Amino acid sequence: MNLLHDITMVDIVSRIAAMLIFVMVHGGVLALLARLLGSFAPERAQRLTLNPFAHLSLWGLAMAVLFRTGWIRPLHIDPAELRGGRASLALIALAAILVSLALVPLLDLVRPLVAAGLPRTAGYAVLMVIITLQEVSLLSALLAALPFPGLTGGLLLVALFPGKAKLFKKLENPVLAALVICLIAGLITPERLLPVLWPIFSGL
Repeated sequence: MNLLHDITMVDIVSRIAAMLIFVMVHGGVLALLARLLGSFAPERAQRLTLNPFAHLSLWGLAMAVLFRTGWIRPLHIDPAELRGGRASLALIALAAILVSLALVPLLDLVRPLVAAGLPRTAGYAVLMVIITLQEVSLLSALLAALPFPGLTGGLLLVALFPGKAKLFKKLENPVLAALVICLIAGLITPERLLPVLWPIFSGL
């Protein structure tokens, strides 16, 4: 199986750019909300920034290039540090996912402005990144919602079972490795969801 079959250099560049923007938004919102609610974890991990490379997972980036879905580097937040405790941790995770999903309809508003305001060549390049960002944001946010260690949804596990936080942290690498294997083997095919999900989120 040739994983790069039918993926052009333009696709690769636009997917890398889209994933960098996605992790900046998703990781930035996650870190900011955690800090606002009292956690010092974002500062300790140097994640209280819009620098996408602070939030980037290289495996998540690789999967985004191949399958238009990826994930950020895990951020470990202790619910005991948060005002509101475990409920706040769950709300932080859900908010980061919802903001990422909101990129899809919000970018629909930007596309006509880009098409009208930029020269044809530059406009085409920017539009390509915007459309790819919508696809990456949609699929990656839905993937992030899964309650698996290593994904944003894994914070929901910590919120439910705070005493097992260390165990969940140890499971992150095995779980993400299994996710990579499933994506490459075709056992998980998020791209097939696009025709179904796109009309729901785009143009809201």
